[in-house]
Amino acid sequence: MEAVKIQILGNEYVLRSQSSEGQVRRVAAHLNARLNEVLTNTNTSSTLAATVLAALNITNELLQLQDQQQHMLQEIEAQAERLLKKIELAQT
Repeated sequence: MEAVKIQILGNEYVLRSQSSEGQVRRVAAHLNARLNEVLTNTNTSSTLAATVLAALNITNELLQLQDQQQHMLQEIEAQAERLLKKIELAQT
């Protein structure tokens, strides 16, 4: 596990992760961009408030993506069931 130095809102952090250095930097860059976006688009100068708002936004996106993924999996399963029934009917 390698230590990776990152910067979030001008503060340096050293992270240890099972993920690759590139992935850690990608995650840090995404978080930093989202925090800057919140600070730019809201009336807050509080980094704590910006962090909470960014976390809420990111969590909302994650949950929406998980819901979409679940919906797609259900559609794939339903399509597979229909195809299997067609195959079974064709074999009889």
